[in-house]
Amino acid sequence: MKIEDIRFLLEKYQQGICTDEERKAIEAWYDSLHPGEEGLREQEVEDSLARIGANLRLEEGSERRIRGEGSEERFQGEGSERLPGEARERRIRRWDWRPGVAAAVLLLIAGTLWLLRPFGGGGRGVPADSSITVATGRGETRQVILPDGSTLLLNAGTVFRYPKQFGRASRTVNLLKGEAFLQVVAQPGRPFVVMAGKCRTTVLGTSFDIRNYEEEGETRIAVLTGCVEVKTAGKPAVVLNKGMLMRGDEGKDHFENDYEVAAWKEGALFFSDASFSEIAFEIGNKYNVGLINKSKKQLWSYTGLFRRESLEEVIETICQTENLAYTFSNNEILIIDQ
Repeated sequence: MKIEDIRFLLEKYQQGICTDEERKAIEAWYDSLHPGEEGLREQEVEDSLARIGANLRLEEGSERRIRGEGSEERFQGEGSERLPGEARERRIRRWDWRPGVAAAVLLLIAGTLWLLRPFGGGGRGVPADSSITVATGRGETRQVILPDGSTLLLNAGTVFRYPKQFGRASRTVNLLKGEAFLQVVAQPGRPFVVMAGKCRTTVLGTSFDIRNYEEEGETRIAVLTGCVEVKTAGKPAVVLNKGMLMRGDEGKDHFENDYEVAAWKEGALFFSDASFSEIAFEIGNKYNVGLINKSKKQLWSYTGLFRRESLEEVIETICQTENLAYTFSNNEILIIDQ
């Protein structure tokens, strides 16, 4: 795990917006250190962090280049020079001290977790009640005002977590699943960060839609005003401006109208060359009903916009367009041949 990734995780832990899996992993590792009743000793942490800094600076300042089997090895960086014999061998061994760097990173986590402990005991990190989790069911949307005045509109089937109070350096929230439309209050020097799936989206002031449904297996980010920076683990950061979107690993794309990416916030439905599974998911999410294809039609590519139509009007329109019929069965709609 890269130091940057560790920092992201600790930032989420500090603000109480880790997923259950992340929180359990951090606390299980912390417990394995067997700290005393007062935690890790402060002097021990300070000494460890001092050694970490020295080791990491050494790691960053050296680079070995191997030009081929049997060729001379060179080092680049501060104090670069050719080293004969035993001296060169010692320096190579020092460079290859990977376990030491790994240990330094673990101690860095230990020290940070110690600093995050609330004084006077009673647990680690931010107490569980310091964050708020908001969930919407199928067929339900909800508006939330965040502590900084930013507004949040949650689509159906969404789980969103945010701290009761934002930190002084940043404002970090977590879209655990679903879709949210955010209008972020600009606060220069205090970036707004949304964690969703594998993506970290950073903004200063903008409005954008972020979608992370488990059923779709990817995160989509679309910018309606301003710009955002999206960082995915192991990849370079991507900047998205107004009218741009990024879907999973597909890179940047463009959209013409806001309803193409956020029709739901106006109570509308938009389909663009949609498969039946996409249609069924959107209708099910909005109207809390199952949609099952019992017809012979298997290849779908449906395009349409529904603004304020009822469920029956939506199904009727789709079936007329595709020369199909439908019937109701309990809480499901069956699409059948005519």
